[in-house]
Amino acid sequence: MRKKTIVAAMLTGVIPVVAACSAASSGSADKASAAPVEIKWLMRSNPFENKWEKEVVIPKFEKLHPNIKVNLIVVPSNEVDPKLSTMVAAGDPPDVFSMWGESGFNEYYNKGLLLDLSSYIKQDLKKEDFVDGVFDIYAVDGKYYSVPQVSNFGMMMVYNKDLFKAAGLPDLPTSWSDPSWTWDKMVEYAKKLTKNYGQGANAQYGVVPPLEAHQLAYLWGTDPFLPESYKTGFATSSKLDDPGVIAALQATADLVHKDKVAPTPAETKTLQQLGDIFATGKIGMAFKLSTQAYGNLKSVPFKWGLAPLPRMKDNKTALYNGAWFIAQKSKHPKEAWELIKFLLTPESAKDMSDVTGFLVPLKSTTETWLDLFTGPTDMTKDQLREAITGYPKNSIENANHLFANYREMNTTLTQGLDPLWTGTQSAADTIKTVKPKVDAVLKRTFDAKDKK
Repeated sequence: MRKKTIVAAMLTGVIPVVAACSAASSGSADKASAAPVEIKWLMRSNPFENKWEKEVVIPKFEKLHPNIKVNLIVVPSNEVDPKLSTMVAAGDPPDVFSMWGESGFNEYYNKGLLLDLSSYIKQDLKKEDFVDGVFDIYAVDGKYYSVPQVSNFGMMMVYNKDLFKAAGLPDLPTSWSDPSWTWDKMVEYAKKLTKNYGQGANAQYGVVPPLEAHQLAYLWGTDPFLPESYKTGFATSSKLDDPGVIAALQATADLVHKDKVAPTPAETKTLQQLGDIFATGKIGMAFKLSTQAYGNLKSVPFKWGLAPLPRMKDNKTALYNGAWFIAQKSKHPKEAWELIKFLLTPESAKDMSDVTGFLVPLKSTTETWLDLFTGPTDMTKDQLREAITGYPKNSIENANHLFANYREMNTTLTQGLDPLWTGTQSAADTIKTVKPKVDAVLKRTFDAKDKK
């Protein structure tokens, strides 16, 4: 297997407005056939995204390319990877797909599913038209098997400004370097925001924390994985028993069972039946991506704000940068490229932002994307830019985009942590049980890589 190097370039600083992307240029590495063809586009089910795909992208694209019909295949997120595997095994892979399931770039690359797009990119796109660094996140030995799809920037805090005001709390800071915004301060605020704890529809909760072990560990200045594992996509074991990882997990469980400021797993499921849990107006703070916040909260009857993650020893965050792929065995790669090229035009980027809240990471569209947030948040553009794009430089692409066989590893870990989240075991005892199971998955995945 080829030795791989993934350059996890970070997005930092203020992003200037420059010339529009050249993706709309007329040429491509090879012209699409004039004969009518159908391309398959595999996407996840999501009301905002599917509206954009069905009502905006496909009609516009097919009007420009009457010889290309787009067959949109929509499945729930947890079925994206199984559907992809089934289609590949049948010799009929989707022509265009992305990381909408639990697997990511390294998983697809190591299975040989991705077409080398370097020649197409050289012909039709300019890397300098995109936000600095995004093109190289998934580069392999100087070759490109993907193009930037969306940037969600990093996981951050969303908070209900109306509930904060009613509790006599100030707006949260927007600078990631502000030392006053800490985990302990978050717990203090959460206690003031919590009312009628555990009383069903009458309850109001201070915070809904993330449950991803690696994301929590970052705040404690540690990581359950080694740095090289993010680069190669493989590990032979984890560091889940690191004291910082255990402390982070215990502090998160304490929000429910000790501090009584976060809903139990059962209460969370009840709230989720109403839709996005934060959109219920019964949550003071939650951990979200900015794009998720806009897509789900742009029409809620309350004001909300975005803020950095609270720090313990650090406030490093996980980044979420999507990518478009063409299947290595696509029957219509030239036509598939025409769709991807269309999706990267400034017009399509604006359409996507308006409907879904996602940012296609073109420099020419980033500033107008920030304008979307000013109304529902009552935050200035400078505040939004600082909060959304000013995350720490040591932030890293989320593990699900970089680890091979992340789906199985994460399922094993998630199920293994249930006793902690339900309050029947401590973090230390839970890790003693779950670490060997996670390590076994990692080792088996590592051992299998050279057999492919």
